[in-house]
Amino acid sequence: MPAPWSGYQPIIEHTFSITSEATRSDFLNICYANEVDDDVVDGFDALREGVMYKSVDEVKDALQTLGQLD
Repeated sequence: MPAPWSGYQPIIEHTFSITSEATRSDFLNICYANEVDDDVVDGFDALREGVMYKSVDEVKDALQTLGQLD
């Protein structure tokens, strides 16, 4: 089920505050460590493994393309 951007944004911004590149696994690790909503976890899980994201906008576009944004 899609989740609102407000569920993804803090996780993505936090990730990019500590690294200049991130993968699906980086976002999921933060989700699991912080008991994030299951819909947000599912959205990050839908991202392709091995893709290196370099900005908040790249991740947002990928989530939107995959139909994970509410």
